[in-house]
Amino acid sequence: MNSEQWEALCKRCGACCFEKKIDRQGNVLTTSIPCRFLDIHDRTCRIYQHRLEVEEDCIKLTAENIAGISWLPEDCAYRLFSKDT
Repeated sequence: MNSEQWEALCKRCGACCFEKKIDRQGNVLTTSIPCRFLDIHDRTCRIYQHRLEVEEDCIKLTAENIAGISWLPEDCAYRLFSKDT
């Protein structure tokens, strides 16, 4: 799968673009605070091509790291695809 096909899996839920907090038990909780670059209406990043250089907290989701990212929703297309492969 090339990078264009990988990116096309995204359903634009925006879950990965909201701030996270870790509770005392170590659970990662998604807040209602979006990244400053997230367009909350269409759930797209306004600086997508440069996000990794501009936003230090941005994580590039890849087939290699997706299994270790527990805070993505169960119905995240990247997670579902990774389970199937």
